[in-house]
Amino acid sequence: MSENSPSKKIGIKEIAKIAGVSIATVDRVLNNRKDVSESTRKKIKDLIKEHNYQPNIYARSLSVKNNLSFAVLIPKTSQQTGYWDLCLQGIKKGINEYSNFGINIQVFLYDQEDVNTFEKLNSAVLSGNFNAVIIAPIFIKETELFVEECKKQKIETLFINSDIKGCSSMGYIGPDLTSTGRLAANLTSYLVKGKSTLLILNIARGLQNYAYLNTKIDGYSNYLKDKNADYDIIVKDIPSNNYDEIEMALLRLENEIDPDLIFVTNSRVSVVGKFFDEHPELSKPAIIGFDFLYENVNYLAKGTIDFLICQRPDKQGYMALNYLYRYFLLKEEKENFKPMPIDILTIENYLFYEN
Repeated sequence: MSENSPSKKIGIKEIAKIAGVSIATVDRVLNNRKDVSESTRKKIKDLIKEHNYQPNIYARSLSVKNNLSFAVLIPKTSQQTGYWDLCLQGIKKGINEYSNFGINIQVFLYDQEDVNTFEKLNSAVLSGNFNAVIIAPIFIKETELFVEECKKQKIETLFINSDIKGCSSMGYIGPDLTSTGRLAANLTSYLVKGKSTLLILNIARGLQNYAYLNTKIDGYSNYLKDKNADYDIIVKDIPSNNYDEIEMALLRLENEIDPDLIFVTNSRVSVVGKFFDEHPELSKPAIIGFDFLYENVNYLAKGTIDFLICQRPDKQGYMALNYLYRYFLLKEEKENFKPMPIDILTIENYLFYEN
């Protein structure tokens, strides 16, 4: 077996010897530091890849122990949907795993209906000596200002669930929102024929903070336009979390529009399922919504909801921490965008699905 066989474990000293450089130069490349020419950097990276060099993670973790800290800034779980609880479950999984490497991870939960809670926690993060912060950017303007302050303090930022293009330093991990809209439109074409009336519903209090829903709507509308589908598409907002108010709004819309299909753009599709269950005198349209939540699956199982599109919030939370771990501890390069899988659930397959 030759000395440089891929099956023989190779260390930083051997990489330096083969490259004809100092150990310090290899260390600068591994840690993404400057003062290395591009040709030398490429040569060392090629050797690292060729010999499958793996850093000693536990030794490296000892060097960063009590010195590497991540913050997570996401909405707290609301009474209306358990979406953020799933995200938090993924984050807790990451905390249990990466705390073993001496990384401190602290979670900050804000009220997505109260921008003041978000801004207050911004101050806590900025004063907390963190290396990076994972952010769910519900409040667009306030998030942009917060990211600017993070840049001044050299705090890396990473978005989950939705994106603000070009804002965060480490990109976005979450669903491709345009694709989720196009998928919903594809499912629509199987559920109802042309000449049908399609009602797109945005349901949530504080809808001005949910601009990302427009990306889904654009994907939905453009897909049907590209297919020259002859549908009448109507977009309506119900800016409330109160079921009684939502019920009255749905009664008005049923009377005015009488849709053949309703596409709910977020995880609150269960309220539409509840509405039609409580009003059997009405002709139920086809219904498409988002996410594998108990209340949504309940109406899917009954046949009230036809399709659920799942965006894996649990996986988003875990993968965000994994991304930071790989960047800071393994010294991997930034990826910028990591799309999540988009799953389709029906009454036939929901029993076999796990978040």
